[in-house]
Amino acid sequence: MLSYVEQNGIRVIVNDVELFFNATNGGEITQYYDLHVDPLRSKNLVNIGWNPYYNLLPLFASLFYNPSRPYNPNKLLSTGGDSNAMVKLIANTSEYVILQTSSRIMSLSGQIAKDVFGNVIYVNSTWIIRSSGLFSIERTFLVPTYAVIPSGWRWYPFYLTRKAGFNNNGMFYMFNTTYAYTSTVNETTYKDVFNLFSTLPDDAKRVFGVALPFSNVSIGGDGKHNILIAYKYDELVNVNEWRSDNFYWKANNVTESGAVHEFSKPTNVSTHTYHMLLNFTHQPINNQSVQSFANYHADNSSPSLLMKISVTTNKNSFKYGDYYSIHGSGISYYNLTTLTARLGVKNSSNLVVYQRNYGPGDIAAGQTFNVTLLDGTIGANSTPGDYAVSFQIFSQAGIVIAMDTKMIKIVAS
Repeated sequence: MLSYVEQNGIRVIVNDVELFFNATNGGEITQYYDLHVDPLRSKNLVNIGWNPYYNLLPLFASLFYNPSRPYNPNKLLSTGGDSNAMVKLIANTSEYVILQTSSRIMSLSGQIAKDVFGNVIYVNSTWIIRSSGLFSIERTFLVPTYAVIPSGWRWYPFYLTRKAGFNNNGMFYMFNTTYAYTSTVNETTYKDVFNLFSTLPDDAKRVFGVALPFSNVSIGGDGKHNILIAYKYDELVNVNEWRSDNFYWKANNVTESGAVHEFSKPTNVSTHTYHMLLNFTHQPINNQSVQSFANYHADNSSPSLLMKISVTTNKNSFKYGDYYSIHGSGISYYNLTTLTARLGVKNSSNLVVYQRNYGPGDIAAGQTFNVTLLDGTIGANSTPGDYAVSFQIFSQAGIVIAMDTKMIKIVAS
């Protein structure tokens, strides 16, 4: 397993997969090689630069799209459109590589997605790449207040685009933890109508996914990696239905696939974090294997998390003169360094009334920790009411990697 910091991004090689995360393209992947069948790197499988989307659709992207016709470049905004994204390597060992990216959501003409008050929306991503070849991706749709998604627009949280990979038909698996089925798409059958897309199956474990069997040459695949993506249903957006937009177009040399929701009415969307599990493999895939992939994602939270933390207090309700103590505890799943932390307290009006930052070394090193963040006595000038106590951990890239909140109450004596 190897990783290299280059001028415009980070290159990672794990087993027979080589990827380049490009800071001039939203921190997304603009080079992808299957070294098993192409050890000389003769064919970049990312379909970057194709008309009419050009840089907006690298290998994976988070994007908003209005499918109205005729095509308007300002009606597709993607993380791939940011030419000045952040890409930073935060851990590099023989067992895993962890990198983080932060990008805006932009159109070809430079239009930037913003919230209702004009604040820029960012998508912050953490990629955990293990020596086994398993990828975990955490993405945070970071909105300072809230954004309104207009009626008719689509949200693609983690969309795949690569060079076609199939001959005459594109075959796709839709799956969850209990069953799977296939969908076949070609140039004549594809219709860009949301209600005609395949509904992604949902079950009690709330995980679904898509898989593309490129390795299977017997069904027209090109022999490159099969690609599997599993999503956690509840984490995406608070909507009722997700479908799979599977697009195959031989003439344009493109295959696309991923979860999508089309908003039937204007919808307020706030900050939320969601997780995907990703695999590039030459192992055969079938209904059983894709269901096992979904079950693994449903039953294992730690592969997608860098840390898990909690904030606690010695009591839930305090009077004037009471002693209080605020504790932070947690577990780190990886050997991360240069972490910082923040303790914040907000009142019932969501205003910050107290904040304290902790530098590297203030949080005990090791796999687990339990520290006193603050203690003292409730003063007589404290305002009675409900308060939210939050504890956040930041990576060296300045991105939140763990957070917890506890509610307390101050009552008058």
